[in-house]
Amino acid sequence: MAQLKFCELFLRDGLQGWPEVLSTDSKLQLLEAIDRSGVAEIDVTSFVPSHVVPQFADAVELLQAYRGQAEVRVLTVNQKGAQRLVEVHKEAGNITTCGMPFSASEAHNLANLRCDHATHKQRIADMVDILSSGGVKPMVCVATAWGCPIAGDISADQVLQHVDWLHGLGVRNIMLGDTTGMADPARVKSLFQQLVSQYRNVDFIAHFHDNRGAGVANVLAAIDAGVNCIDGCLGGIGGEPASVEQGEVGDSGNVVSEDLIALLERMGLNTGVNSEALMAAGKLAEKILGRRLFSKVQRSGLIRSLQSPLR
Repeated sequence: MAQLKFCELFLRDGLQGWPEVLSTDSKLQLLEAIDRSGVAEIDVTSFVPSHVVPQFADAVELLQAYRGQAEVRVLTVNQKGAQRLVEVHKEAGNITTCGMPFSASEAHNLANLRCDHATHKQRIADMVDILSSGGVKPMVCVATAWGCPIAGDISADQVLQHVDWLHGLGVRNIMLGDTTGMADPARVKSLFQQLVSQYRNVDFIAHFHDNRGAGVANVLAAIDAGVNCIDGCLGGIGGEPASVEQGEVGDSGNVVSEDLIALLERMGLNTGVNSEALMAAGKLAEKILGRRLFSKVQRSGLIRSLQSPLR
């Protein structure tokens, strides 16, 4: 099997709803620690209005300071943000991919982005043109792909229709997001198998939240279906913003990077990530945030292979 491509989400998706704004220096320390672990991609920041999400007011400064090896992913939600990040990319030259959210559920799209599908599809098409012309790969996350906390079940056909539309726009990096942890391994494998077989020139990204404890199992199901790009977040923070009107869904959080990478390594799957260095980055994250996070291997330790057979 080819090496899996792992993206670390802590600095963007992890921090987007964090109650305290971190200093740029602290973010840069974390960025450099994450980069030292050998992850293929880092979700670094977001180009959204700073009065809406103050956490990302230092987006330009952070990108200009970063000189690591990992690919850089950022996020934006409208044409103005896309134009701004393209200008930053012309100067810094290090933005690889820009993600854009689009919910399979129109009810969730309205709650999250205040935008119906028809309006949002035109916005996405405009952003794809801006990014592609500016040398940045467009990536769209089809959120609520396995269920919506507002509208309920989302059919595979709905997701397939959205993916087909994105493919027609020329988007070749498409993420499926389990926004509030409603997926299960059987449905994950079934949907990704259909997509991987039908769209062989698309890189699909598996992005799971662990609200109901199925996140790691769902990542494994996606890999089994042929997905090579996966996401995770140090300490398992982040996930669905609390501001979204989403009903009663319990605690939100991304799949824990340290736990996921340790398991994949134990299974013999190659991510190119150094688990010990990733653990060090996770410990730094806990120190900077000033609290214990949700990684289990941070508490129990990595499994060490025996150096000699038992006697």
